[in-house]
Amino acid sequence: MRILKKIFLPFFSMAVLMTLFQSGKFYLLQGTYTIWQSHVITIVFTSLIATIVSLLMVNRTEKIENKKKELELRESKIRTLQITMFTVHHIVNNFLNRLLLIRIEAEEEGTISQQTLEKLETDISDVSRKLVALSELEHPENPENFSQFFPQGGK
Repeated sequence: MRILKKIFLPFFSMAVLMTLFQSGKFYLLQGTYTIWQSHVITIVFTSLIATIVSLLMVNRTEKIENKKKELELRESKIRTLQITMFTVHHIVNNFLNRLLLIRIEAEEEGTISQQTLEKLETDISDVSRKLVALSELEHPENPENFSQFFPQGGK
């Protein structure tokens, strides 16, 4: 039904407009023109209508394209945010897992070994370095740039 509306609405609108135009031309000019003068007047009028419709369609198409670009940009920003948050989650979770291992060692042995403390210091530096590197990504919209934060370069 929508297709029929899209076809018949312009057809009937133009038919009514041209009928009114031809009737108005006949009554206003009272038939005091040659056939070629009539043709030229009709050609100019229909060209004017076609130009107006064309400008309206171009304007509408540009608005649609601009909205499409805005939507694509918004979706890209959301994807970038999701990848960034996933990466932060991965980095922080790895660190929290290390802290759980330290807690287990402290509960089982009543103390934390020097080796574990050194590993904790290394982990703190590693997390800090990764978070700084994450914040300094030049092209966060490219998912491949996040591969450095995951083992085997993958997500």
